[in-house]
Amino acid sequence: MAVESELLLPFLAGLTLVLAVAHTLGIVADRLGFAPVVGELLTGLVLGPSVLGFVAPAVTAIVVPVPDRLAAIASLGLILLLVLAGTEVDVQTVRRYARPTIALATGASVVPFLLGFALGLALPVRFLVEPGQRLPFALFLATALSISAVPVAVRVLIDLDAMDRTVGQLTLTVAVVIDAAGWIALTIVSDIAREGQINPLGVGRTLVVLGVFVGVTVVLGPRLVEALFDVTAYVRSPVLTGFSIVVVVGLAMAGGSLALGLEAVLGAFLAGVLVRTRLDAETERVFQMVALGLFAPIFFATAGLRVDLSGLFTLDTLLVAGVTLAVAVLGKALGVVLGARFTDLSRAETICLAIGLNARGAMELVVAALGLAIGILTPTIYAVIVLVAIATSVMTPPLLRRALANLPDDVPSGTV
Repeated sequence: MAVESELLLPFLAGLTLVLAVAHTLGIVADRLGFAPVVGELLTGLVLGPSVLGFVAPAVTAIVVPVPDRLAAIASLGLILLLVLAGTEVDVQTVRRYARPTIALATGASVVPFLLGFALGLALPVRFLVEPGQRLPFALFLATALSISAVPVAVRVLIDLDAMDRTVGQLTLTVAVVIDAAGWIALTIVSDIAREGQINPLGVGRTLVVLGVFVGVTVVLGPRLVEALFDVTAYVRSPVLTGFSIVVVVGLAMAGGSLALGLEAVLGAFLAGVLVRTRLDAETERVFQMVALGLFAPIFFATAGLRVDLSGLFTLDTLLVAGVTLAVAVLGKALGVVLGARFTDLSRAETICLAIGLNARGAMELVVAALGLAIGILTPTIYAVIVLVAIATSVMTPPLLRRALANLPDDVPSGTV
């Protein structure tokens, strides 16, 4: 029992600390006009070496380095958040707006990628790990700046009660397509960084596996989910409910995608799409409470626990950070505007999409962390990318709230 206490006590202390600070900062952010997710994103920086580490290092030591158990719960939070995102997607709306989704996703990913790549080629050599790594460095920076954070977009849209609106649906579906392209691009970039060349066989295998996984899910998934929910309705057991089916399907799909060499978020998102039509009001309410009230704050909070922003406080680094932020914001906005030219979207809707897709959040941190781990990004550039992720996530909620106020109320056809 003593051994178990030695392991359990630090875990409980870290979990309590993270949740308490995340919810507190979420409330503060909400009172200041931001979405609660902003406070949750800042939790990691507050508890980490950047802030609390200077004042109370003993407290920071509880969660830094991040304990394995806490990291596992954070990963579970990401999976449940993506399941929740899938439940908010109206498939009929996606089909109806397939053309604008493709046009917007192409513009909102290609333009910032090209601008980020150009920035990576132009930065002084002192910001590189090695002078000979200019190409993979530029590709990593371009990938980080081109993505849109699906979890942040989901949380902001839910907090603003805009998920059921056409702009909300488009924002979510476009962000999913952008991130899917971003993970594929990251695979290629990682191959270049690790092997010094592109591996066509590896990329081809990923694309084939992805196509097969999605195809099997579309064909067999609905039948399996229907059968599971029918069993639940027949048994009427207090332990076998719609909520338990949603969780099991989400975890199974996430694990299956991982086993195939794909990202867990892909399987989780598809699981949410599958179970959407069978959710009743009570199941949806309970799942949202568990995902948004417990697991999502842990995921967002732990994303910043490994970040040390002390390397930013030099004039040249601040200048690079400012330029990088400008490239990220303007590149995403320009890409959305160019993509919208091939659609029937109004100017007000285009503005909402440009703002909603601008948030990078923890997804950008994932890309940056990988670049840091394999020796392509310096700690300074890693800190710059973290700053961009937080800044874009902070500016999105108030700007999106104001932009949504200029739109007439609408509910996509087919939305339940």
